[in-house]
Amino acid sequence: MNKILMTALVAGFIGAAGTTYAADNVQPSPCVPPGAAGPVDGRGYGVGPGARHARPDMKQVLRLSESQEAKLTELRQNFFQESKPVRVELGNLMHDLTDESVRKRPDERKIADLTEKIGRQHARLATLESSHLRDLATVLDHRQMDTLLHMRDDLRKHGGKRG
Repeated sequence: MNKILMTALVAGFIGAAGTTYAADNVQPSPCVPPGAAGPVDGRGYGVGPGARHARPDMKQVLRLSESQEAKLTELRQNFFQESKPVRVELGNLMHDLTDESVRKRPDERKIADLTEKIGRQHARLATLESSHLRDLATVLDHRQMDTLLHMRDDLRKHGGKRG
C-alpha cells in the first residue's frame, strides 16, 4: 500500500512540475540569425569525430589557413577515434564504482580496485591528450597555439559552455 501511495505521489509531483514548467515557457525561443549557426543540423563543425571543419569561430580567432584547418580536422578525428575507447571504459568504471559505493555493504577491495583502474584510464587519456597537443603544435604557430590553449582553458572554467 505504501509503495502504491508513494508512486502516486511522485507521479503527481512530476506531473505538476512539468505543467508548471510548461506554463512558464510562454515566450518562444529566440532564433539564431541566418548563417550564424553553420549547417542546419549543426553536426559538422568542431564537435566530435564527425566534424568536417574547425568551428567557424575557431577558424577566425586562430586565423587558420585552409591547409591548417584540414590538418586540424584530421588530428581531431584521430584523437577522438583513439580516445573514445578510453572514455567509454572510464565511464563504465565510474558506473561500476557508483554501483558498488551505494550498496548496503560495499566491498572496499572492489572499490579500491575500481579507483585504481579509473586512475589508469585517466592517465591513458592524459597521455593521448598530450600527444594530441604535440601534434597540434606542429601545425599551429606559437601565437595560434597560445590562443588555442587559452580557449581550451576558458571552456574548462565554464564547464564546456561556449559564449
